[in-house]
Amino acid sequence: MNFTIPVFPYDRWGGIEPIARSVKAAEEMGFWGVKLPEHIIMPVKPNTPPVSSVWYDNFVLGAHLATLTKHIKIVFSVMVVPYRPPIQMAKMISTLDQVSKGRLIVGTGVGWMRGEFRVLGLAHKNRGAITDDYLAAMRELWTAESPAYTGDYTSFGNIAFEPKCYQAPHVPLWIGGSGPAAERRVAEFGAGWIPMTGELPALGKDIARIKKRVRAKGRDPEILDFAYEIFFGEPDPTSLVARAHVTSSEPKGPRPANSPEATRDLIGQYAKAGFTNLGLGFQWDTPDDHLRQLDAFYNQVMRLI
Repeated sequence: MNFTIPVFPYDRWGGIEPIARSVKAAEEMGFWGVKLPEHIIMPVKPNTPPVSSVWYDNFVLGAHLATLTKHIKIVFSVMVVPYRPPIQMAKMISTLDQVSKGRLIVGTGVGWMRGEFRVLGLAHKNRGAITDDYLAAMRELWTAESPAYTGDYTSFGNIAFEPKCYQAPHVPLWIGGSGPAAERRVAEFGAGWIPMTGELPALGKDIARIKKRVRAKGRDPEILDFAYEIFFGEPDPTSLVARAHVTSSEPKGPRPANSPEATRDLIGQYAKAGFTNLGLGFQWDTPDDHLRQLDAFYNQVMRLI
């Protein structure tokens, strides 16, 4: 099992340097990746503070972290595909993959926050179709010697596109979300799946169904990654609020285990269901708290499994 560390919410760090310090410490402990969430702006309702005000640009932050580390993966979880034009987005992704020497994992999502779409001047209702179009266009840019594509939302031809991704055939695309549309995208585009919500054993059935669809496409389902979140100790309240906003309901998601032994047992259950990657969640308030929690998880859980 691979473990990815959290950096949300960005408000608590007080700058970039404490983030970098935790990421470098996580790499030394052997954590697999660092999970970077995304919003560009945060709409504010009257008398209601936003879940988080600070949102760094993940391409810039990811490049910075990549230059300070050697092994840890930079995981976008998730990048909202409709927020950027596909050619520019593909160029930023392939460049960051080069900068990181193939350590970029791009989780992709259709987006959900209507106010953010509105402020960015984008159509919320067409976001699924736009995502499909942009993913297909980027794949063409990354893999074709002379890229050409005609879609409903983007078209191009007679162009040169370099650099390609460091990884071949291109960066792994993990598809975020649950339901038929997300499962279809995994079968068509995905190197992995990140469900937003769900409980065992239902998630295990979802994974089995996705593998069947991938196999029907002539692809090997056993090389796919399946990622989720697990809480170590008490969950962070802000993370729970953010999850509830996304799901618009009481989320059927990960529940905290009440001891390191129970956490190790729960990890085994996720592995048995087919998950290969678990994002770590925990309660923290300061950068020092974050480091202490990483150290506790490493010593009490990770190095013992």
